[in-house]
Amino acid sequence: YWSNISGRGKMILDADFLRINTFSNDHEKKSVISACFISGGAVTIGDRYNSIDKNLWLYQNRELLALREDGFVGKPLTNDPKDPKSQIWKGQLTNGDWVIALFNRERKYQTRGLNFTDLSGSHWRVRDLWKHEDLGTMSSYFENIPPHGVTVLRLTK
Repeated sequence: YWSNISGRGKMILDADFLRINTFSNDHEKKSVISACFISGGAVTIGDRYNSIDKNLWLYQNRELLALREDGFVGKPLTNDPKDPKSQIWKGQLTNGDWVIALFNRERKYQTRGLNFTDLSGSHWRVRDLWKHEDLGTMSSYFENIPPHGVTVLRLTK
């Protein structure tokens, strides 16, 4: 919970080296990589040459890589780890777009979401950055997230 002192032009959060082949499924793999991008930290690859092949696509998500290039840093809605809102992160890109990450640290499906009225506008075009899919114009978004899963959204005016 160092996110309260991180930010654009401030301290950069630094995750451990990622060995994606050690995670149980694609949901967990996407979640750990997303946590690095959303917190503004580096994605440090620790996979070996003989284990990275089938997981390489996870490191090559150009839409998430663009967050790092922008200097994006998100923050959780709260730093209280017992509050489910600590699993929802948001931050703004330099062009004014918002990025929302809905994490599920739990062992069962959990509904995560956000009303967009708090983001200086009520209707946003929503894009899922893992599915590379436009979801339409919305004023809120809620989803049933799988255990240890994540959804990363980009909101554009």
